[in-house]
Amino acid sequence: MAAYSECEHLVQYYETDQMGVAHHSNYIRWFEEVRTVLFEELGLGYKGMEEGGIISPVVAVSARYKTMAKYCDTVVIRAEVVKYTGVRFNLKYEIYDKETKEIRCEGTSEHCFISTEGKILSLKRSYPEIHDKFDAIVNGKED
Repeated sequence: MAAYSECEHLVQYYETDQMGVAHHSNYIRWFEEVRTVLFEELGLGYKGMEEGGIISPVVAVSARYKTMAKYCDTVVIRAEVVKYTGVRFNLKYEIYDKETKEIRCEGTSEHCFISTEGKILSLKRSYPEIHDKFDAIVNGKED
C-alpha cells in the first residue's frame, strides 16, 4: 500500500483576497485536508486513533509558494509520508493546478504522537499493532 494520497479542492471565493488569489494560510488547511484523507485510506484515521487515546499534533509545518491559485481553480493536493520513527512522522505535500499541472505550493509537516494526557507516546511500546501497520506502510516492512 502506498503511503501517499491525493484529493481535489475547488478554490472558494472566501479563500481569496481582493485580487481573487488564494490566501497563503489556506495552503496549510489544504495540507490538513489531504492528510486526513491519507490516514483514512491507510486505515489509520484520526477519529479512530483519537478515540483509542492517540493524538497526533503538528509540531512543525512549512510551505514554499511557487505560483498563485485563484478563485474557481481546482487544485490537486498530494501528501506523502516520508518518515516514521515510532514517536514522530513527517509528510511532504505538493499542490498543483489540476488543469495545467503547474505547481502552486510545496510543503512539509512534522507530527508526534501523544496521549490524551499530553504525554509523548511510542507507538511501538504502547500500540504495537498500530506501530506495525504504520511501519509497514511507511518503511515498506512486512512483519
